[in-house]
Amino acid sequence: MLEKVSEIVFDSRGGSSQIAMGLLSYLEEVAQKEEPSIVKLFLEELYEIVLKRRSLISPINLVNTLRQAYEISLGESGPRPYLRDMIRLLRQMYGAALEAALRSAEKRLAQCNTILTLSKSSQVISTVKRLSPHETRVLVGWPLMDGLAAYRELKASGVNAILLPDLSVREALTDVDVLLLGCDAVLPDGSTINRSGSSIVALAAREAGIPTLIICDSTKLDINNLWLAEKWRLTAEGIPVEFQVFERIDSSLIQEYISELGCLDPASFVDAARK
Repeated sequence: MLEKVSEIVFDSRGGSSQIAMGLLSYLEEVAQKEEPSIVKLFLEELYEIVLKRRSLISPINLVNTLRQAYEISLGESGPRPYLRDMIRLLRQMYGAALEAALRSAEKRLAQCNTILTLSKSSQVISTVKRLSPHETRVLVGWPLMDGLAAYRELKASGVNAILLPDLSVREALTDVDVLLLGCDAVLPDGSTINRSGSSIVALAAREAGIPTLIICDSTKLDINNLWLAEKWRLTAEGIPVEFQVFERIDSSLIQEYISELGCLDPASFVDAARK
C-alpha cells in the first residue's frame, strides 16, 4: 500500500492538484477498519512519505490535516472514527475547493480574449476549457515538454491553442490579456512556486504591463515552511541536463491569486489561507 502511495506522490507527469486528489482517492479505496494504534501508525508512515517530496505542498497539508483530525477524533466521545469516512469527507472538501477556484477563475477571466500559460496545470487547463477564449498561447516547456502536453489536451477539447518556443517570450506576450499560471506551493511571503521558466515570463509580463494571475487553492500555502527545491536530471542526445524543475516567482510579480477564497493580492491570500 505504501509503495503505491510513493508511486502516486512521485509521479513526474502529474501536477500537484492531480497528485493530491489521486492520493486521497486511493487512500479512500484502500482504507480498512483497524485498531486506532494501527491507523495512527499508518498515518505517521504516510506523512513521512509525502514529506519526502517537499516541492509539492498540497499532499503534505492534506495528509497532515487527516493525521491531526484522526488524533482529535480519538479524544471525542461517541463511536470510533472510521478512517475511510474521514478521507472521503476530506476528498469532498478538497474537490469543492478546486471547483470553487475554477468558478472564481471563470468570473475573473470572462472578458479575456488572449491568455498565455506555460507548463501543464490541471486548474489552468480546466479554466481555459470552460472559458474557451479567442486564443490561448502555450510555451512548449523543453525539456519536459509539459507545455506541449497541455497544448495537445486543449486542442483535443476544441480550444484555439497556439504553441510557441520557450525563447519566444516577447512574441508570446504580444497583445495578451493575462499570464495565467498554476502553482505547486505558495510561500508565506506571498511568492509562488511553479515550473522552472515561470519567473522570467512573469517578469517580462510585468514589463509589458500584463497581469500575472495564479490559480490555486488554500491547501497550497506552505504554512509550516516545508518547501524545498527539487532537481531533475535528464539527457539530451546523450548529454546530461540537470535543473530545478520548480522555481520561485516573487510576490511583486503576481497581481492576484485566484482560489476558492476569491481573487486576492498575495498578502491577502496568505492571510485568508492561514485562517
